[in-house]
Amino acid sequence: MAAMLKLSLSYLSKNKTQNLFITLLILLSTLLVSTAVIILANTGNLFNEMHTRTNGSHQILTFDKGLNDPKAVYDWWAEQDGVEVSPLLTYRTLSGIAFKGMDIPNLYLYMMNTPQPPWAVDELIFSSGAQSSAPEKGSVWIPTSMANAYDIAVGDTVNFKTGSSALDLRVSAIVVDVPYGAPFTNAARIWMNSTDYQNDFQALAGKDNYMMGIHFDDYRTNSSYWDRYNSETHTPFLETKMEFESISSFYLIINQIIGFIMIFLGAVMMVIALITIGFTISDAILANYKTIGILKSLGLTSGRTIGTYVIQYALLSIIAVIPGLALSVFVSKFIINISVSSLRTGNGDVPMEGIGAAMLVGILLFALVILFVVLYAKKARSIEPVQAIRYGMSETENTRLARRMNSPLANRVGFARLPVAAVIGIRNLIKNTKSSVLMLLLTTMAASVLVLGYVVLTSITGIYQTAAKWGYDNANIAAVVVNKSTFPKDELKLVLEEDPRIKNVGWQGNITGVVTPESSAKMAGQSTSLYLSVLDGNYKELGFETLRGTNPERENEISIGVGVARMLNKDLGDLIDLYIEGEQRTFMITGVYQAISNLSVSGRITVDAVRSVNPNYEDVNVAFINVNDPSQAETIAQQLNEQFKDSASIVTQKTLLDSVYAEAASIFVYPMALIGLLFILVTFIIIFSTCRISIRKESKTYGIYKSIGMTSGKIRFSIATGVVALALIGSMLGVIVGVYLLPLLLEKVLSGYGIVQIPLILNWGGIIIFACLSILAAALGSWVSSRVIRDASPRILVVE
Repeated sequence: MAAMLKLSLSYLSKNKTQNLFITLLILLSTLLVSTAVIILANTGNLFNEMHTRTNGSHQILTFDKGLNDPKAVYDWWAEQDGVEVSPLLTYRTLSGIAFKGMDIPNLYLYMMNTPQPPWAVDELIFSSGAQSSAPEKGSVWIPTSMANAYDIAVGDTVNFKTGSSALDLRVSAIVVDVPYGAPFTNAARIWMNSTDYQNDFQALAGKDNYMMGIHFDDYRTNSSYWDRYNSETHTPFLETKMEFESISSFYLIINQIIGFIMIFLGAVMMVIALITIGFTISDAILANYKTIGILKSLGLTSGRTIGTYVIQYALLSIIAVIPGLALSVFVSKFIINISVSSLRTGNGDVPMEGIGAAMLVGILLFALVILFVVLYAKKARSIEPVQAIRYGMSETENTRLARRMNSPLANRVGFARLPVAAVIGIRNLIKNTKSSVLMLLLTTMAASVLVLGYVVLTSITGIYQTAAKWGYDNANIAAVVVNKSTFPKDELKLVLEEDPRIKNVGWQGNITGVVTPESSAKMAGQSTSLYLSVLDGNYKELGFETLRGTNPERENEISIGVGVARMLNKDLGDLIDLYIEGEQRTFMITGVYQAISNLSVSGRITVDAVRSVNPNYEDVNVAFINVNDPSQAETIAQQLNEQFKDSASIVTQKTLLDSVYAEAASIFVYPMALIGLLFILVTFIIIFSTCRISIRKESKTYGIYKSIGMTSGKIRFSIATGVVALALIGSMLGVIVGVYLLPLLLEKVLSGYGIVQIPLILNWGGIIIFACLSILAAALGSWVSSRVIRDASPRILVVE
């Protein structure tokens, strides 16, 4: 045992730099995999914990169409066993705010008349500010999502747009409002003092609307309740119903994407780390072949020879795994705190789970390292002392190496016709095929990860360029109605018609369509609400796209989201029955599209379809405007906004999308930057290690080169040139993997959120730059590893 320990320590002290890098490699593998496990473990737990804590809604019923009696619906649900309901909440809607001189148009606000506690469902949790039963006069409570997105703090005054007048209210508290507090959404509930609500909205045109939340003791039974509701009331629920899946989706989407990417790439890194350790041991045995043979001739058994490597890497693994686990807790906590900031209360961190799972990952990684050490170190069993002393390797290996160097591939390269530097670099790659394959695989993965991160971030930050593929319009300007009762639609129409800069205009409203249980056997006895876009205009002209088929043009046509198609098992040419404005209509499906909003549980119909039920329908939410010269869009939007600012907010489409997706991009950049940096570092480490091993094996050859007049710089340049050439091939393969293959894995995650084909923006200049980072890491690793050639004399190299 003493001899084994002494040999192990000698190996550790002899190759300090290489062992340091191996330790760092194990640490980084542990860090990435453990971080991914913790993030995945907390993906749903944090939301579920807060949902349970607030006794959150499983469904939200919104009464804004006048098609169901709110009081009657509330009374029916309040009488059911196994169900709890919130108070019947009164609200008015507003659009947009102004804060610190900044106009924020893309906010759809429910101005709530705060009822007196206690609440059975959707209890508000105070994140900051003094807790009280209701907001003080002149103040409001706002959700954490809105506060985080626009950096609003307690004590700030927010200007709420009410048409020609403005409503200035002070923020007295920031609350966690689970149903309407998810990140990346543009809807928020603003909780007002009851007296303020009555006074501020008394003079405004319009009427009060209502909403209520339903919490089921067992959410899986909700279909049976709705089946009984339909049979007892003899009418389906025709208003808007928001499902639990929609409530939870935006809380979970970022963490699921990040966790999915990290666990996949972490597993890849772990495999690469284990293979690298195996190669290191294999090459170390080969480099010390003669020494091992001498030791075996002196009586050291094969088992003890293997034990020396086990002890060596067990020590390195312990040193690496423990800090890796500790760092993973801090890194995952940082990422989770950012991605679920809307669930945080106060300045404290969100509670963490998954630490035990991360520790199991560390133990598993340690066990895998030992297993690979044993598997690769078993090669020491076959070492024959005589062959080791004579060849410095087995006779079989010596013959195989000679054949490889004289193989048709080596001859086809034409060494005699190439410069000396190229010959040395290529010879190094051919002679060390396993190391070359590892470097090729590593640079491919590193480039693919860097390219994927760049492409995803570019696609999110530039979403306005692919808005139609995410389910939005592609118009240049949007006029968002702030106050429907005072909005001068005819006046804006006239202005747009007379302006020669305007190309075309479309007017959009939205209604709720209700699919009855009879429409599909998959609906399990309950009606389902669809968000229906109603367009007075041409969908094609305004840039709405479909995956298959076309958008509706006639009264009896509809295009549906992929969520609806999946839920109802419908496709092009099928018929679908919908209740619109209380009356049933049959539509033919002409198109299927994807949309990240509403999980693609939505549809598109023409205004004529609604007017067949309600001839006076003029419920406009937004006007989409295309201009002849897109470069003038910002100027035209500013001019129109100044003219109609009392009742509408008119901005470019880019402004609207940036207000939602800039937050997502800022959250996503941190984990992707971490993964990219780790892979660059791992590329450097592994290539340094493999090159260092091959240089030591070839030390005698390089000593001869120096003795006949080659400079150290030229030899090092030759080695680096070969590695760079290999890394160039790897980076090209990495571009293909990062652009075309890895996004397919992301689509598996996003398909549940309504996106089945990720709309990527491919900026090839940036892609090439990021792919080249792996080449730079490879070149640096090979160059630094060859310092031993510069520092050693030809005599010492030959002796070694």
